[in-house]
Amino acid sequence: MTTMTLEAGMPQTIGEAFAHIGTVTMPTALDIKVMILVEAASRELYRATAAGSDNPAVAGLLVENGDEEFLHAVRAAAALKALTGEDFTPPSADANPYLAGGAFPIGELTPAALRKLAQTEFDGETLYEGWAANVGNAEAAALFRANGKEETDHGNRLLQAAALLEG
Repeated sequence: MTTMTLEAGMPQTIGEAFAHIGTVTMPTALDIKVMILVEAASRELYRATAAGSDNPAVAGLLVENGDEEFLHAVRAAAALKALTGEDFTPPSADANPYLAGGAFPIGELTPAALRKLAQTEFDGETLYEGWAANVGNAEAAALFRANGKEETDHGNRLLQAAALLEG
């Protein structure tokens, strides 16, 4: 499959995309598209991290988070559609420009790293709540809030995984 081309103004790497998204309080259509790409990519990031675990319970928690991250991409696409009427389908891993060439960050599989990642997931709820409050569309706001609630679930799963690694 052909890799999707990034639109003008989009961050060029997944690291830049994560940094950009963290600064957005009133999302534009372009910001939502970046979020769709990031959330879709996050499924693969979690899967790759899970593959590095020899603990099936830890791997299962990571895969569950990843599967929900893709659902977040689908919801963000629905929010974009509600706001603009534009269709923007979350890409598969092989079409996602933020995963191009297989070069993407794989999370370190230590209790400390999982706790740090958990905090970024908890921050995701705050981010999505801000978007929901500022977007001016009830349907899009509900979709963003659903994503935010699950970000907290992700953080809790990561804390559980950290505890499992500590034995």
